[in-house]
Amino acid sequence: MNYTNSFAIFSVLVVAIIFQLMIKRKINAMFEVNDLKAELQSIGSVLLIIAHPGDEIMYWSPTIESLIFKNIPMKILCLSNGNANGFGELREKEFDDVSRELNFPDSLVVNIPELQDNKQQKWDPSIASQQIEEYLNYNQDVKTILTFDKSGVNKHPNHISCYDGLNYYLEHHKNDCKAKGIKAYTLDSFHFLLEYNYIVPFLSALFKSYGYFSFNFALSYKWMRLYGSQFNIFRKVHVFMSSYSYFNSYNKLDY
Repeated sequence: MNYTNSFAIFSVLVVAIIFQLMIKRKINAMFEVNDLKAELQSIGSVLLIIAHPGDEIMYWSPTIESLIFKNIPMKILCLSNGNANGFGELREKEFDDVSRELNFPDSLVVNIPELQDNKQQKWDPSIASQQIEEYLNYNQDVKTILTFDKSGVNKHPNHISCYDGLNYYLEHHKNDCKAKGIKAYTLDSFHFLLEYNYIVPFLSALFKSYGYFSFNFALSYKWMRLYGSQFNIFRKVHVFMSSYSYFNSYNKLDY
């Protein structure tokens, strides 16, 4: 038996196991793993902190779909307008359109000189933290925060800066955050090869303490199309092929 046949058989077995698990868990469009849904439902709004308009659809579609399905309120704080190629103003408008489509009130794009889209440079965590603090001061109902982990999905310095900024904020407002019961979770990053492999991300979302699944590709594609300035062949392939369109798993951020 050659390598190709072995891989094909292995793939079929994996798919069969996945569908068995889906049947056992009575999955319809999406489901949540373990306790994250209960925690979110009990505490009010969820804040997603991203680096650029469109990140929310590229990496968080399973979570967004599930929270919408369960009527859990969500808001998005985007720390830049994604102006690296001169489309910042248009991307802000697209972000507003997507936020209205998703019914995410009070979502905001930050556009200040210190936090600009840059693939080569991290942001000052104290400045990112200041934007988070200002946002939370006006949105007291937020009790759960989601963002990138320290690898930033693809090691993009702005993604990593979201993690650094949130860490900075939590460390410098520790007592206040604990008193308010604020909890934070970071999205698991996967190596490029694993991102398009599915097996490891699927198992991670299945067995980690916190995770979301989605099998509604059409909805993710619909949302991504609203970002017309970014809807190139790469993003079309990403929305269809990337594991982030189907699985999200999280680690709780202790502070």
